[in-house]
This record gives sequence, C-alpha cells and structure tokens, in this order.
Amino acid sequence: MRPVRDTIPVNLICDGRPALVVGYGKVGQRKERFLHASGVPVKVIAPDAVPLKVGTDPSGKEGTDPSEYIKRRFRAGDCKGAFVVFACTDDKHVNRAVLADARKHNVPCCCADQNWADADFTTPAVARTKGVAVAVSTNGASCASAKELRRSIESFLDRRESGCVTIIGTSDGFTSSDRRSQFHMSPEARKEMVRFLYDIKGVEGLVVLNTCNRVEVALYGGVNVELVKRLMHFHRLAENEYFILRGDEAFRHVVMVTAGLKSAWAGEFHVVSQVKDALEESKTMGMLDGRLKGFFDDALRTAKKVRRAVEGMLEVKEIESTAVDYLSAKMDLSKARIAVLGSGKIGSAVAKLLKGANVKVVHHGERIPACDALVCAFAARKPVVTKPRKECVILDLGMPPNCSPDVGAVSLDDLKNWRRAETGALDEAMARAAKVIADEIKKLRV
Repeated sequence: MRPVRDTIPVNLICDGRPALVVGYGKVGQRKERFLHASGVPVKVIAPDAVPLKVGTDPSGKEGTDPSEYIKRRFRAGDCKGAFVVFACTDDKHVNRAVLADARKHNVPCCCADQNWADADFTTPAVARTKGVAVAVSTNGASCASAKELRRSIESFLDRRESGCVTIIGTSDGFTSSDRRSQFHMSPEARKEMVRFLYDIKGVEGLVVLNTCNRVEVALYGGVNVELVKRLMHFHRLAENEYFILRGDEAFRHVVMVTAGLKSAWAGEFHVVSQVKDALEESKTMGMLDGRLKGFFDDALRTAKKVRRAVEGMLEVKEIESTAVDYLSAKMDLSKARIAVLGSGKIGSAVAKLLKGANVKVVHHGERIPACDALVCAFAARKPVVTKPRKECVILDLGMPPNCSPDVGAVSLDDLKNWRRAETGALDEAMARAAKVIADEIKKLRV
C-alpha cells in the first residue's frame, strides 16, 4: 500500500533561480519540461544528458531547450546553489544520495521513486492554459487518479478557452405568433429546461429568454447544437424558422434585442427588464458563467449607446400603447364599451391608458360582459376565448394566444404589422445601430 503524506499546496516564486534535475530518463525529461513550462532555468546532471529538440526558431532552424547539461554521474556537492532538486534516476540508492546531499545544503528535494515519501515535496499533475494553471494532488495515494483528473480539467479548460457564446432561438421575424406559441414556456417549464440544457456536456453557462416575441437560449462553452435544438423542440421547425448565431453575430443580436430594435414595437423598453430577469434567473440557479455574464454586460452597455444613437428617430411604443392606438383608429373610445381580460402587467397598463373610458377589467373565471372591444392579456396556457363575438374588435396580447384561431382576433403579429405600416421604415436607425455595434466589437477585441 502506497504511503500517504499530508501536504500543503503552494506556488513557489522562482524568479530565475535554477532547478537541478538528476537523471535523464523519461521521468527526468518530464520534470525538465514541467520546469520549463513554469519558466524555471534547469541544470541536468546525467551520463546520458543530451539536449532535446524543441521545435524550430523563426528562421525555420531546429532549436534546442535552454537547459544546462552536465554529462556525468551525480557527485556529492552538486546540489549546492540549487533552488530545488529533483532526483529522477532509475537507481534508488543514487536518488537517496541526492536527497541526502540536498538536505546537507538546505535545498528542498523531490524524489521520483519510492523515496518520495521521505523527500520534501511532490509535484502535482498540472493542467495549463493561457493564464491558468490547475494542480491536482492525491497526497501520494494514487498518481493514476491525479492524472485522470488532470486530463478532465485539461478538457474543461480547452472547452472554456475555445468556447464562445451560441444563441439558438426563434422570434416574430421567423415564426408566426400561433406557431411560436408552441415553444412558449411557463416559468416552471423554463426552469426545468434550464436544468436540462445545463446538464449537456460542454455547456458552462446559459440564459433562456422567453417573451411574447421570442424564445431563445444563449449558451457558453462547447455546445452540442443538435441536442439543444431537440431539447428546445426546434427540430420541429423548418430551417428558416429558427436561427443559430455565434461570436460577433450573437453579440450583435443581443445588443439589437436589448436596444428594442428587434422587438415587434421598435424601441420598446420592456425587453431590457426581461433580459435582466432572465440573467437573474440563471444566476439564482447557479448557471450564469462568468464569461457569459461579461458577454451580456457588454451587450447591455452597448445597447444603451445604440438607444442614444437612435433617440428621436423612432416613435417608441410599448405593446399596450399600440393596442390602444389600434382601438382608437377603429372606434370612438369615449363611447365604446371595452373589456380587458387580465390584471397583470400588460392588462393593467392597457386599463390605465384607457382611464376615463368605459373599461371593465375581467379577472380569470369571471364572465366577459357585452362589449365593443375586448383586449385579452391573460397568462394562460390554453385559449380562454373560443367563440367569435359579434360586432366586437378583439385584440389578443397573450402568449400563448388567449383566443382560438376561429375567433378572428387581431394577433400580436397583426398589431406589429399595423404599427410598422403606420410609422414607416427603420433603415436609418438600423444603420446607426450597426455602426455603434461594429465600433464596440473593435474596442472589445483590443
């Protein structure tokens, strides 16, 4: 049974002080590479010490490592002046002598054989990437377990380093409100979906945005797109009914969404709070990776700049304002009888805008009165209005829809198209936004 020793994980500050490696078989060469990776100058003493080829220099010539090589056997006194010593020969008696000499000169020594438990330190299994080194040790209990863990960590670091943000979703620009409603999730279903997606191998963080106009997920890490599509049920859609965006395209998308320029009602502000709520939900569930959070922080900051750049160019209208404008264009609101289904955020806002008119707010389960206009804004999973109403204008602001298809209600898509026809093109605002985003992307790359 292998001995186990209590150890303290530390990072030694080398500052150019040399390490001595005695022995130059596979273990000695591995220790030399380990030291070089940490920027430590190395002196090698061994009968077979021969410089190793380590690639080519810029001119194309083969280079050699920068170690000092002494081609002879170890001698007493060789450890003097070294910062640390590694005894790596295939002779346990020589390694023991190296340890004794190191102790004599007060130099910490690591033995790479069964003498390790009597030495001063061990070297852990180390996984490295840019700016990060993760050390794994089992205190001598199992070198194989330490190596296995190191490989897993290396894989994780590689995915994290090479990972980028991927966004998969659908929105009002790709699917109709009826079609999109099939993918709309209740808060409970959304949280369950977040857990499923987070369990996908390679996913380090994610955010699900689920509004009346869009259902999409932003993921960071190595993403299995096909598996995400299946879990989100997007495999049921045609290829032109959903989008997959990565890197800069994903960033542009999130900026445009949070700036309100990809909303059905260009310039509206509800989406900002919806994005922030989605971020908070992922954070609360422990699924908001630091890099994904940074991505959204940059996008939200850039979206503010976009809003300033297009300020005054758009007649900003929220969904409730557009609904009231539509009704005003169809009837005299001072004489109309209006029923509003639902007292949530949108229903209450509609009722407030209609203050002074003959408005009745209808709660869930109550009978719908006779009316000239019916505004549906329930948070319901199934239609609550299933039959047409004679001489009544019906607006369906629900997602999923509150009305059955045969009711003939004015849908969110209908309102969107009506608003755009009323306000004209957004080309100039979109061009300004694109320039702001391009400038920000350049800055973020510096």
